[in-house]
Amino acid sequence: MKPNTALLFSVIASLMFSPLSLAQDKANTNLEKLDAIHDMLEANPSLIDPLYNNLLTYVGQHQHLSQMLEKYHDYIYNNPEQPYFGAKDPKLTIVALTDLSCPWCKKLDPVLHRIAKEHPDEIKVINIYVPLKEHASRTNSATYALNVWKGAPEKYEEVSELMVSKPGVHNLRSIMKVAKATDSTEYVTTNEEALQITDKNYQMFQDLGVQGTPAILIDGQIIPGYVPYEKLNPMIEELLAEAQ
Repeated sequence: MKPNTALLFSVIASLMFSPLSLAQDKANTNLEKLDAIHDMLEANPSLIDPLYNNLLTYVGQHQHLSQMLEKYHDYIYNNPEQPYFGAKDPKLTIVALTDLSCPWCKKLDPVLHRIAKEHPDEIKVINIYVPLKEHASRTNSATYALNVWKGAPEKYEEVSELMVSKPGVHNLRSIMKVAKATDSTEYVTTNEEALQITDKNYQMFQDLGVQGTPAILIDGQIIPGYVPYEKLNPMIEELLAEAQ
């Protein structure tokens, strides 16, 4: 049976670009994998061309991502307009590309809050709102949250929690319900500045090649989709250990 090209590619790619830095104790294992790949390719030369082309594409995508992260670095990490919670001077920053009307985003939010609370002096979480499900509405959950963050940051955490707790897609009625409960109705408005932020967030979202929400940006790598605490926390712990 011939080796699966996609499987070979995924193994090689994992060796080249891991979302976490490779530890020294993994070096021997990686060398063994590379030796095995060499043997498989030598025995099956027909795999070389498709694998090579796939790797070229993968490397190109990785280089593009690096360029886009450099382009948007200050917009993401040094932008007071982007809401955040956790440490002000963190060892590690987690960026959540999120949508307050997205069910999986709502599920991820408490995971990120738990991790931030467990590392109050080490972890910062930045929320980049990409209102995909409300993009046609000029007054939406994202613009409301951004308005609250700017005008009444002390209310942001409560507003965010209530917005996340509501199942389904937000509309003006559900937004007003949260606004009334938090005495923040003045921020339910069509604000050009907030619209510009969500528009740029969306452009960045596309430039990074992200396909949907949620997505997490950690240590220069994008992790798509919902990640449960049991999988995300060990990654965070390893990155924090490397940051010591």
